[in-house]
Amino acid sequence: MRVLEIHCSSFSYRIKKSTPVAEDPEPESEDLKDVLVCLVCFEKKDENRLEELIDEFVENIKVDVSRIQCKSVLIYPYAHLSKQLGKPSLAKEFLSELKNRLVGEKIDTHKSPFGWYKAFRLECIGHPLAEAYREF
Repeated sequence: MRVLEIHCSSFSYRIKKSTPVAEDPEPESEDLKDVLVCLVCFEKKDENRLEELIDEFVENIKVDVSRIQCKSVLIYPYAHLSKQLGKPSLAKEFLSELKNRLVGEKIDTHKSPFGWYKAFRLECIGHPLAEAYREF
């Protein structure tokens, strides 16, 4: 799994067009403030490591949110970080479980719809910890 994290003062997206693997577009759009945007790419090598990856990601996000004093997290499916994508059905399940686990940790967590082309706008805060790339 590859993740690009960007601490944004504002981030908004709107769904535009579905792909063949699209899930229900709920929500169709969001406008978030003070959010750690996690552009998440689920890879083929992740398919047999779901629980391990979820545990590691959640612990990492708890540290990152604490360090930057961020109010919320957005899980944003982002296939563009790899050429070795995992199965869409497993990716959907995985991303939903990531959200559920973060919510269980009392982190205000949002997830954009999987399998949609989306327009987005972001404003990166620009402090030393505002951008990070992670591989799990």
